[in-house]
Amino acid sequence: MRIDNSFFATSRIGPTLEQTAVGKSENETETENKGFAGGFEKIFDDLWKATAETSAESRVETTKLVIGELDDLPRMQVAGEKSSIMFEYNLTVRNKVLDAYSDIMKTSV
Repeated sequence: MRIDNSFFATSRIGPTLEQTAVGKSENETETENKGFAGGFEKIFDDLWKATAETSAESRVETTKLVIGELDDLPRMQVAGEKSSIMFEYNLTVRNKVLDAYSDIMKTSV
């Protein structure tokens, strides 16, 4: 039986073909589904990498402004605010996940 993924490929609602298990061997699917822990780890790793990149961009813009290479003050301010917002977002997500984990651990079985 062939599954038609043309709708999902053109819309932003559904998964792409690469995100589904269609066309993958059982070993590939098992390797991907070994546990949610790896998935959470990747999500948080990507989130912290993005935050580090925005922080580095902010530092570069600030340095350029200080040494006189950048005449656009709003650009530096936007980079700084973007970095600050990303960091606050990361802390909020981390705190929510830790709260959820501690609630789960307190639950008696």
